[in-house]
Amino acid sequence: MNTRKTGNSWQAAAGVVAILFASAAMAADKPGRVDGGRVTRVAPEIATLGVTPEQYFNEKRELHTRLVSEMPEGALDRPIRVQLTDDERTELANVDVTAPGPLRVGTVKAVSPRVEVANLSSKLANRRSARVSDGAIRATEDGGFVWARAVTSDGSIALRVHFTNFSLPENAEVYFFSLEGEAHGPYQGRGPSNTGEFWSHTVKSSTGVVLVRLTGAANLDQVSFTISDVGHIAAGFPSARAQGGVAAFCAFNEPCIENTNCVGDKPAFITDVENSAAKMLWISGPFINICSGGLLADTDGSTEIPHFLTANHCISKNGDAASLEAFFQYQVSCGAGCPAGPFDPAPSPSTLGASIEASSRNGDFTLLRLDQNPPTTGIVYLGWNSNPVAFTNGAELHRIAHPAGAPQAYSKQEVDTSRPTCRGWPRGQRIYSTDLIGATEGGSSGSPVVNSGGEVVGQLSGACGFNVGDPCDSVSNATVDGAFAFYFDQVAPFLDPVGCTPSTEVCDDGVDNDCDGDVDCADADCSGDPACEACTLGQKGDSCADDADCCSNKCKGRSGNKTCK
Repeated sequence: MNTRKTGNSWQAAAGVVAILFASAAMAADKPGRVDGGRVTRVAPEIATLGVTPEQYFNEKRELHTRLVSEMPEGALDRPIRVQLTDDERTELANVDVTAPGPLRVGTVKAVSPRVEVANLSSKLANRRSARVSDGAIRATEDGGFVWARAVTSDGSIALRVHFTNFSLPENAEVYFFSLEGEAHGPYQGRGPSNTGEFWSHTVKSSTGVVLVRLTGAANLDQVSFTISDVGHIAAGFPSARAQGGVAAFCAFNEPCIENTNCVGDKPAFITDVENSAAKMLWISGPFINICSGGLLADTDGSTEIPHFLTANHCISKNGDAASLEAFFQYQVSCGAGCPAGPFDPAPSPSTLGASIEASSRNGDFTLLRLDQNPPTTGIVYLGWNSNPVAFTNGAELHRIAHPAGAPQAYSKQEVDTSRPTCRGWPRGQRIYSTDLIGATEGGSSGSPVVNSGGEVVGQLSGACGFNVGDPCDSVSNATVDGAFAFYFDQVAPFLDPVGCTPSTEVCDDGVDNDCDGDVDCADADCSGDPACEACTLGQKGDSCADDADCCSNKCKGRSGNKTCK
């Protein structure tokens, strides 16, 4: 049996072509807590924070118009240019979508020399206009200034910019926008994560513009940042994968992939799943990756905490999660054609940044907390059910994913307890099922799977079978999900937070006194110091390559067979 985890590479896509509002069909009435125990089922919730999709896109258009009008003359003349080598282009064009791990769609290129924007007062002096750090700068009528410089990478379809040493005064803002109509920001202070280091939102173009706007008089030398890297996202996408015939959805999909808007035989609750699902894009070392995921509700109906479920093999480290951009509600109408690639230029409501709440290779799950709530109303936080389904033969399963970076695709499976298991993926820890409608492929990993009541019961790990190179072969291959019931105790403190009485004592005893799910250590104000979170690296006995892979910082053994001690 082939045990390669082909589906580990299934990920997501970008942009919004059609917006659907959530129905939030109720899964089941939330049961009461029994003897102080955990709640086992939760109904979905519709997001009320944010603006309507129409308002969101109107605001983005207005922002773009303003930024273009403020851009100093000459801002495009001397762009920051990064160039992929022939080898890097070839490597990107030949990504193996059946290989373990997230699906790679781009490459990080260092800016050389780095662009330093600092000491502006001495550079601008008393002139009304000038060039600083090869960008155009001009004074404004209110006593402030605007600085802008283009960023470009030939052959890319989308870009991200890495800012370091980021520090702005209160009346300064940085934006990143394309010439075609996208605009993101403002980035203020020490950046979104307040660390002075972050990756920008994605602009779906081969050229973007970084613009600084300082309103009113201020010490120009308080403005300081470095543009150190550019993320090049490939225009092309791995192709020549079809086994013959015509793709049923996008040209880069296998024929069995189904556009969610072309499938008539779907339960009503799938609308909720569509409005919860998101394409994930993040930076990990020199690579830019995509996966799928979705929002989960918790038992506290008075809050809207953006808990987000995906696979451990997609994201398992906070350093990677910090760069996560999650794109929601990316669909195309049935028969309307398909984007040319996973980053076809189209707007999409997105969030920037996340942190890990819980994660494990066992059950292949990661529960993230997004740094921002989704910006539009109508988004759905899915309900869940912690009762096991892995041994319930014939149980219906449904999912929305972004296979090969396509817009939302629907698939239906049923639990199949007769399927042989793959090594390291025992039944119970994983759910084995057979595809009935549609399929999953590279790009779908991490997509939540729901039961016949629309409740999340797991998330996609991959495929197990004799022909895993062909996602359409549902006879030879089983679809495999991490089982929510298996790892529920690890995510329960975040999804079922009630029943905890916060302590007023000084939080220096290494336990969770303030009920935020973080382990407190010298956390005197009970604010939940991120440095005190439980380690999400390798545990004792997990395979590793070096010490940095282990919570203990001890990776021992022979080369190729090391484990955490």
